[in-house]
Amino acid sequence: MIRRDVKVFRCSRCGEIIEVPYGAPKPSSCPNCGAPAVFIHRLNPGPGTWGSYAGLGRGMGRGGPGRGGRGGPGRGGPR
Repeated sequence: MIRRDVKVFRCSRCGEIIEVPYGAPKPSSCPNCGAPAVFIHRLNPGPGTWGSYAGLGRGMGRGGPGRGGRGGPGRGGPR
């Protein structure tokens, strides 16, 4: 069970679960195996986040030239 009052990280090298209080930075290395911070990933979203931000990735914007709109540069030859 993941607690809500801490940030939870996991080392992808050794699998260690690291709990850090909110307000404290991400660990600079794994306390178990010493792996650098690039191997440490957040497991739980922070407060006020939307999780994975589904549907808000690239290509989901308003359109525009060359993005499926009507005409505009990047659409090939003249019509």
